[in-house]
Amino acid sequence: MAERKRLSARNHQEAYDLWASHFDDPALMTNRDNRATLKKMTHIAERLPISPDARLLDVGPGDGTLFRLLAPRVARCCGVDPSAAAVAKLESLLQDHENVEFRVGTAAAIPFEDDTFDIVVINSVLHMFETRDHIVEAMRDLARVCKADGAIYVGELPFRSELGKGVLRHLGRKLYEYGFVAFARLMSTIYLKPVLRGEPILTYPMTNLFVPMADFVALSADLGFQVQHWRHREWRRPSLTRNDYLLSHASPNGDPSPNS
Repeated sequence: MAERKRLSARNHQEAYDLWASHFDDPALMTNRDNRATLKKMTHIAERLPISPDARLLDVGPGDGTLFRLLAPRVARCCGVDPSAAAVAKLESLLQDHENVEFRVGTAAAIPFEDDTFDIVVINSVLHMFETRDHIVEAMRDLARVCKADGAIYVGELPFRSELGKGVLRHLGRKLYEYGFVAFARLMSTIYLKPVLRGEPILTYPMTNLFVPMADFVALSADLGFQVQHWRHREWRRPSLTRNDYLLSHASPNGDPSPNS
């Protein structure tokens, strides 16, 4: 039996390069589970202040599921990813959508002008950074490209440590959040099916960055935003460790802007 090929990445950018270059399944660029990804993106779409003339930016667009949902409902969808290979793959996957564009860039160096977007989305990305200072840099650049009456959606940001008490404890939480059937499907798509297909094994460093809710709300306030927040919804139950946030600029009387 041939030895299984191992691919090793030093960071998440290299991981996306390898995913996009060595695997055909676009679901690899999120979590392999198409059903879970679609459900998550549908929840996000329901929270966003969508309008036909809106310009939307997704920083870290994964496999592009959010754009498949929203491209017909907005004027423009732009995605930014640090991996050139991932950008090329996304351009191929969504080539039939004329109002969709992808560029190579990072959350802290977004390749667009100031005040470009009505809606900015960054979902399941900030916890991948090495330090909280990197999150502050990213939030400043997200605010820079967002219009004064726009909104920023920050999804799946852990508010407490997820791996501090070990991987088994983390998997137990996921079992609770997903329920047994969905959790079994998730484990099958992530681990069992790749093994049966003989796919390469990709390893890359996992981070355990988190920001307590009070700290993130304070950071958002420093940037001129008011914040709505709620527990991130997993397949069956709200997350035990992650929040979603919707940031909107305050109007002169101190209330959130009408688009929030």
